[in-house]
Amino acid sequence: MAEDEGPPVAEPPEPRWRSLPRPETIQVAGQRRNSPLAIFAVLGLVLVVVLAMGAPGKFTTAVAGTPLAAPPVENKPNAAAPNTVTPTTTSRSSKPRWQELTEANPLLTPGLQLPQITCKLPGFGRSADQLRAYYQAMIGCLDEAWRPLLEQADHVFESPKLSVDDAPTSSCGTPSREEAVAFYCPRDKGIFMPRSRVNESMGSNQGGHVMVLAHEYGHHVQALSRINQGMGMKMAGMDEGSPEYLELTRRMELQADCFSGMFIGAAGGRGSITKSLSNSASSAFRSSVADKTHGSVKHQIQWGTAGVKNNNTASCNTWLAPAGEVS
Repeated sequence: MAEDEGPPVAEPPEPRWRSLPRPETIQVAGQRRNSPLAIFAVLGLVLVVVLAMGAPGKFTTAVAGTPLAAPPVENKPNAAAPNTVTPTTTSRSSKPRWQELTEANPLLTPGLQLPQITCKLPGFGRSADQLRAYYQAMIGCLDEAWRPLLEQADHVFESPKLSVDDAPTSSCGTPSREEAVAFYCPRDKGIFMPRSRVNESMGSNQGGHVMVLAHEYGHHVQALSRINQGMGMKMAGMDEGSPEYLELTRRMELQADCFSGMFIGAAGGRGSITKSLSNSASSAFRSSVADKTHGSVKHQIQWGTAGVKNNNTASCNTWLAPAGEVS
């Protein structure tokens, strides 16, 4: 599908991997440190996780590589309930282009769910070759899960590249170890999971690796569906430290948490993603650090769990949520 042309948009500045001013962070059961987001072109989730455990997954496909559904969490956000209301029909021209690509994106149409998947993953290990094989098989499973939804929403599908190199380089810039453990670069359509960093952060906690990779893949979904392009349009001209800019980054990151949860809920309890492993992956949302770009621990748990429990892209529409649900 040829990409439609929107109105002219200011070219965003080159990404700069520097820390934004941060509030005091809240450490919870280990760390999940998130990389500072300098510009929408670089959506790097930094997850320093020393994880616990956590919970349970409608069609069935056997593919090489994928996770299950989690336990209920109280005080879930408004968007955590499946959206069964069909949006009012308005002509696309009546909305600003950034809204068409974010809150009104076809991918977020109510009723779109990931198929249940049986993943066949190789044995998990911490060497570069073992991690690469495990992640690549899981990406194959993520591809099979997300491809039908993206194509149904009229988006062109492409599998992401993967790097486990200890000294990663990307077209979006390379964050330091302190700034990022894992990150995604939409320019490269690449997921970067540096072996030494993820091993130091998550060790042999397999559920943590599953959740982190599924989150980074969530950013790939945002790139393919052009959600991040819409956010870039809205961000044009904003100061990076402004409340408006930071709220947009939180909406983006919390949506990636929700997309990650959808995958965990859709793939868990079958094949290599056992119920125990899916519970552990679901619980990874509880091992979080609050910051200005990724949101509070409470909201990271809520949006991740909304994805696990509902398996509905409309439940992940952070762009329509009140500001208080993405703080």
